[in-house]
Amino acid sequence: MIPRRVYEHVKNHNWFAVAIDFAIVVIGVFVGLQAQEWSRNFNDRQRETQIVEGLIGDLDIDRAQYAQSLDTAEERIIAAIASLKGARLPPLDFEAGDRSAGTVDYAFYVSKLAAAPAARRDRLWTDIVIGFHPTPSTMTYDAIAGAGDITLIRDPELAKEIQGYYNLVSSVGEQNEKILTLRRDALNAGAVYGLAPFAPKQAEDFFRLIADNPPLAATIRIMATFVIYHHGEVAAADARAAALQARLKEYLGTVK
Repeated sequence: MIPRRVYEHVKNHNWFAVAIDFAIVVIGVFVGLQAQEWSRNFNDRQRETQIVEGLIGDLDIDRAQYAQSLDTAEERIIAAIASLKGARLPPLDFEAGDRSAGTVDYAFYVSKLAAAPAARRDRLWTDIVIGFHPTPSTMTYDAIAGAGDITLIRDPELAKEIQGYYNLVSSVGEQNEKILTLRRDALNAGAVYGLAPFAPKQAEDFFRLIADNPPLAATIRIMATFVIYHHGEVAAADARAAALQARLKEYLGTVK
């Protein structure tokens, strides 16, 4: 329609009308492109909001798992300490000095732990070998990493912080595998002495068994030591998750 009208105006040497038609075309194209840009930006902001909300929800799950893992780890260490003490063996030795490694601080203060509950004295072996190994939720991050949507987070420092946290999550998974391997070895070692998880064992009999069998005592000591390292890994992940979640909640207020 417009090309035909322009042709008529040119044929009639109506240059003013030609200029108006040309302006209409240019403005129409500009408005169309601008509308597409507005729509794309609106969709990107909606997707960004969904991503941030999804990450916040995943971090809620992660922190609940970390809390349970940290509590269980301390129970395991307490049970190991009580077992070695009951067997009249040297206490669990773990220096609380500077044991930082990158983003993880493995410092642990054995002296600050509570004593083993009296109600658990017949379940010390169970408490040593049974733990909780957190599986952080990576659903939202996997989705955005696979689709390349991490670029929708407009704050580059926040995007870097998100990636750093999920790198640490991978490390937690690797530590889980190590501690589970050690637990399997401990279960096999305990079975040699008639020990099984959830099967009660009189405390005095258990202490005597440990005292008379150095390999069993060593198994308990090794298990507890590596649980301390696992505790450090999980504590670092929990601290990072708390900081990231606070940052995401603050950022969410700017994108909604």
